[in-house]
Amino acid sequence: MTAGRRTSPRRPAAGRQQRGDRTRELLIDETVRCIREEGYSAASARHIIERAGVSWGVIQHHFGDRDGLLTAVIEDAVDRLVESLEVLADPDRPIGTEELVRATWEAFANPKAMAGLEILIATKELRGALGGEHMERLGAALAALIARLNTGTSREHAVALGMLLWTTPVAMMLAEMFATPPLTVNDAQQAVAKLIDEYR
Repeated sequence: MTAGRRTSPRRPAAGRQQRGDRTRELLIDETVRCIREEGYSAASARHIIERAGVSWGVIQHHFGDRDGLLTAVIEDAVDRLVESLEVLADPDRPIGTEELVRATWEAFANPKAMAGLEILIATKELRGALGGEHMERLGAALAALIARLNTGTSREHAVALGMLLWTTPVAMMLAEMFATPPLTVNDAQQAVAKLIDEYR
C-alpha cells in the first residue's frame, strides 16, 4: 500500500448475508405484529414499511412485493408449526395428555401461526400461491401427531381425537379475533385433555 492512499475495508459476504437475514426476519416479525395488533386490513405495504423503518425497495429486494412478504409470513409460520408438531409426535418422547394438549395449543396459538392463519383466511389467492410442500409437511406432522393418539382405540377415534386436538386451538384463535372478554383457554385445554383420555 502506498503512503497516503486509503483503501476502504471490505465487508465479508457473510456479514451482508447475516444483515440481509436479519432484515428479512425484521420485516416478517413486524408484519406479524401489525396483523396481531391492528388486523390484516391494516397490513398495507406502506404501513409495514413505516412500522419497520425501511423503504419499499427493501421489501422488493427481499420479497418482491407485499404478497411475497405475506407468503413469507405464512411459510415461516408453517415451518415453525411443523417443527413444534414433529417434536410432539415423536413416539420416543413420553408426554402426558394435558401436556400434549397444552403444547399443541401453544404451537398453534403463537403470534406467527395466528397471523399466518389470519392471512390465509383473508386472502384466497395466497392460498393457491403457497407451495404444496408446506401443506404436505403440515399434513404429515398432523398425521404423526394423530398416530400418537392411536393407542388402544380405533383408527377412527384416533383421527377424531387428533382433529379435536388441533382444531380446538384454531377455533379459539378465530374466536379471539372477535371476542371482547378474554376467553378461558385453560378450561378448554382441560376439557380436551379429559375427552382424549376418556376415548383413548
